[in-house]
Amino acid sequence: EYEDFLRIFNAKDEPAVTAFTRTLSPTTTAMIMRAREHNRGDNFDLLVIGGGPVGVRAALEAASRGQRVGLIDPKPTISGLPTGGHSKCLREAVLEGCKTWEEVRDVTDRVVKASLRNTARQMRTFRVEVLQGTAKFKGQDQLEFVPTGTAQQPRILSFDTAVIATGSRANRFPPTNFDLPGVFDSDTISSIDRLPKSMVVQGGGIIGLEYALIFKKLGCESVTIVEVHDKVVPMLDTSLQEACISTMKKEGIELVLKTKFVAVEALEGSTVEDPKIRVTVEGGRTLDCDCLLSATGRSGATKGLGLEVLEPLGLKVGRASFIQIDENGFTGAGSIYAVGDCAGANLATAGMAQAVRAMRKCYGSGTTSKEKDTCVKPSGVWTIPELAWAGITEDKAKADGLNFGTVTVDFDRTARGCVTRQQGFLKLIYNATSGQVLGMHMCGENACDLINFGAEAICDGETVFEMLHFVFPAVTYHELYNYAAWEAKLRIMHGGARNLEAAIAWQRVETALQESCEEQGKNIQEILHSTFRYFDTHASGFVTA
Repeated sequence: EYEDFLRIFNAKDEPAVTAFTRTLSPTTTAMIMRAREHNRGDNFDLLVIGGGPVGVRAALEAASRGQRVGLIDPKPTISGLPTGGHSKCLREAVLEGCKTWEEVRDVTDRVVKASLRNTARQMRTFRVEVLQGTAKFKGQDQLEFVPTGTAQQPRILSFDTAVIATGSRANRFPPTNFDLPGVFDSDTISSIDRLPKSMVVQGGGIIGLEYALIFKKLGCESVTIVEVHDKVVPMLDTSLQEACISTMKKEGIELVLKTKFVAVEALEGSTVEDPKIRVTVEGGRTLDCDCLLSATGRSGATKGLGLEVLEPLGLKVGRASFIQIDENGFTGAGSIYAVGDCAGANLATAGMAQAVRAMRKCYGSGTTSKEKDTCVKPSGVWTIPELAWAGITEDKAKADGLNFGTVTVDFDRTARGCVTRQQGFLKLIYNATSGQVLGMHMCGENACDLINFGAEAICDGETVFEMLHFVFPAVTYHELYNYAAWEAKLRIMHGGARNLEAAIAWQRVETALQESCEEQGKNIQEILHSTFRYFDTHASGFVTA
């Protein structure tokens, strides 16, 4: 009967449906016809607006729970790739040693085709209906769907639940003129079809740094980053900032800090095929280039969705056009949820987690576990080498007045580092009294993968002593965690010693004196204090090796 159900459920020929149901029992026929009716027409259990990785995840999660799901997106195909997918493709092209733009395009095409195949297969498997076009809310249970092109008329679609997953858009600030040939933002840069000779990047955030380094390594002759603030990627620990700056200098990338754009203009003879751009910055300096990338942050892609009709019902749009939501992604209006970048998630993985949580709230048992307040989410920058972090920075620990310590372990301390000769480090921030892990910061090969163990340790409230109990696979960079925890443990044991070598030397003295005191029946503390004062000639309270 299951095969009969699928056959008639998928049939499009109505006479064939009628003829086939005559061979079935009345109960089976009634069940099949109800299911067919439920899965046709303009009524949906769930409508998802946005076909990025977050929207796709929400659609699949609901469809896997037996719901009729429609996914609305203006693009002709749904790849499920995140906004940052393009830079990751270019980065892979660098690692594969691509020398020409044709070779670079082969890498990006390969990735896109694979993602399209995977997403299309999942959509078919879970019977998600893809609707190409745009959507605009008409109320808390209806929206207007406008198909792409002019052949079809707009339709009013009804829904029990809706998910807004429209992502984010690149900010565009004056005086940058985005109508000029060769001027891109972090969305349109994916359309570039050549390797620039000279490039100017506006903005020293994560996106700007990634593209600057990638294009330089691909062969761009000149790359200049112009940042309005006094440092790049300010959210990073100072150790990662310094590592990033060092990498940029090594690659010949110029950093111009505390400087604003004054004007952006096309030079004489500039064309789409051969752009010629002049950027004037504060102080009168001019930067000529054939590619300008503006990477000045992103805002929620929430305009044109008809959200104004939902605001009286409880939906609120806050700073930078991000939709305000509760812990389950609920907007406060009807049964409408928002997930991903449009709700401030920033990372595709964080948005996908929001999507799963929202769908479990709607179609699961009705209860969802509450995230721990101590839970931190790892982050990464796909420069070469990678940067990754979780937990607090050293500056944050200082600002909070914490009693903390830090340990930095270089990659070459591990057997894997000796084999690969890759440069990098792990920095551990820990509570100097309890040993609790507070922050992890990494620079080097596979840092964006390796950071997950550190993030989990922070979320679980682990100490460096507990980290030492975990046995890692041999000859991996995970040994960095073991070395860092071991050194932190020794520092804690020796009262937060600044110089571990001196502390170990003093422990040897203490052990020898202990044995001597036991033989002579004297008090070791008195002897130790007397000996310490003898060597501490400056009365500083410290001795060094």
